[in-house]
Amino acid sequence: MPAASLTQTPSRVSAAHRAIAAVFFCNGLGFASWVSRIPAVRDGIGLGEGELGTALFALAAGAIVAFRLSAKGADILGTRMQLLLAAALYCFALPQPALVGSHISLAVTLFVFGAANGAVDVTMNALGVEVERQAGRPVMSSLHGMWSAGGLSGAVLGSLAAHQGLSPAVHLTLVAVLLAGVMLAVRPSLPEASPAHDTPAAKGRPDATMLLLGAMALCAFLVEGAMADWSAVLLRDTLSTSEAVAPWGYAAFAVAMTVMRFAGDRVTLKFGAVGVLRFGNLLGAVALAAALFTQSLGLTLFAFVLAGVSLAIVAPVVFATAGRRSRTTPGHGIALVASVGYAGFLLGPPVIGWIASLVGLGTAFGLLVVLMAALAAMSGQLREQ
Repeated sequence: MPAASLTQTPSRVSAAHRAIAAVFFCNGLGFASWVSRIPAVRDGIGLGEGELGTALFALAAGAIVAFRLSAKGADILGTRMQLLLAAALYCFALPQPALVGSHISLAVTLFVFGAANGAVDVTMNALGVEVERQAGRPVMSSLHGMWSAGGLSGAVLGSLAAHQGLSPAVHLTLVAVLLAGVMLAVRPSLPEASPAHDTPAAKGRPDATMLLLGAMALCAFLVEGAMADWSAVLLRDTLSTSEAVAPWGYAAFAVAMTVMRFAGDRVTLKFGAVGVLRFGNLLGAVALAAALFTQSLGLTLFAFVLAGVSLAIVAPVVFATAGRRSRTTPGHGIALVASVGYAGFLLGPPVIGWIASLVGLGTAFGLLVVLMAALAAMSGQLREQ
């Protein structure tokens, strides 16, 4: 598969940027659409919490398997074609969990959906690195902002669909058709990633930089996963908030992260990614630590906002750096880092729960403070690319 030309006109680079931004948005929209209908799918099949947990684990397993296989597939087919095929499978798989009637069939369909989502994730990030290379400026943060915006849009649409009594099967099918239409529209503008670097070192173990990026992804995704699952519980248990107010914690965190991602490219271009990561995560660690010692809802929410701002550019910077520093293709570097990061996202909630059962939830949240401080320290080990 031929690589993208090294000399792209500004209009073609801009078109490629818009196309890959649309892919990020659609991926977030589709995934959040599924998440918003999980309760309805669970109730329709009549699953218990344990059975649902097993089915959701199948989704995660599919994603982790696809992370590595999709990078190898891109070597054969080309990253652009790999993305188009993965997106086609994604659109097909999205409504399938809402069409099944048993625990086993749900797990199977979620494994396929997870694999498609993982393949899209790796390849769209690899093409994001290519667009960033062609543009000669940071764009990964805004691309991840588009994913977050798509996620928020999918959550809102899911709520509206449920309110209107639309079944999960109809809702997710309509979303899949919409996403397929967008992919067909942007297909001509999608770039091709740079060719593989065929060097002896490429076949060896990950170098120190890749291991560092993996550790940063692990910490960042672990914090994000813990915030997603436990922030509402923390507000409910430690501040005695109502059930209606408890979700405000994660909402503050997620909205702040989304907004900062759209500003992240300009901020990192002006101040440098390493400096922003070091200062931001140190600030986030201090803010979360302060939140554990206050009984003020307002101060706690403000701390969650700072934590969201601090974590916002970690994934874009880590993925972009992994793609650039990969000794083969961007997809291989991103697949490695994404695999480790996703493991952190899965581990975060149960680790916090296990610690909380021993020492209390407030103390367990202290682990997030330590992880954000570690992120600040590890950021100092990165050199500006």
